[in-house]
Amino acid sequence: MSNDPFYIGEHCTFGACKTLDFLPITCTFCSQVFCKKHHTPLLHECQCVPEPKIATSSTAPAQPCSVCNLADVVNVTCEDCSRIFCMSHRTLEQHSCPSIEVKKKPKEIAPVVSTAKGTNLKRKGAKSLALERKVMLMKMKNKSSGPSSIPQTERIYLNVLTGEGGKQCFYHCSNVWSVGRAVDALADHMGLKNNNDKSGVEQLVMVCREVILPMGEQLKSHTESGDTVTLRYLPPN
Repeated sequence: MSNDPFYIGEHCTFGACKTLDFLPITCTFCSQVFCKKHHTPLLHECQCVPEPKIATSSTAPAQPCSVCNLADVVNVTCEDCSRIFCMSHRTLEQHSCPSIEVKKKPKEIAPVVSTAKGTNLKRKGAKSLALERKVMLMKMKNKSSGPSSIPQTERIYLNVLTGEGGKQCFYHCSNVWSVGRAVDALADHMGLKNNNDKSGVEQLVMVCREVILPMGEQLKSHTESGDTVTLRYLPPN
């Protein structure tokens, strides 16, 4: 691996795969790194697996995500609400953590906590948050849906959640689209009911940073690549 602290991921070492994986998995037997498709000893034909013993033990299955019920390879436990989530729902905003409302209230700066060994536990710095956002943006670009006709230089990559049903996807829009056009495109892609062309019925809106975005304004005026947005229904006026 490179000594550069901003170097992200490693290439799978299985045969001709060489896939660049942002969350590579190290085999416990041969100590080589592999992508998600080749991480088990059977899938990468590991030569270092010991002979099976007579006594066997069962391995507990991966616990499902509290939002989408997906049993991911890597699960994350939220330190604030203590629930388990997949990588796509690990942040507070992505799983609508109850602690968000509490954290909005001003409070005194908490003192640094010391462990028994004297190690200081510090909050994430700006560099760590920037690196986490960079990793998420790379994942969005790798897995996003959206019109292939949109030039790379015009794309805005969004992590899209729904207020009901727990749907989630990575989607790229054009930075010249209006918010309303983006909502229409996402509704079609995610199979959501969209009656925005009718009056007197609930309207599908886009929310970013807890603000409802104005339908007639350009998307790039209110969002940027890497943002998480939520599609919600508003009752009729």
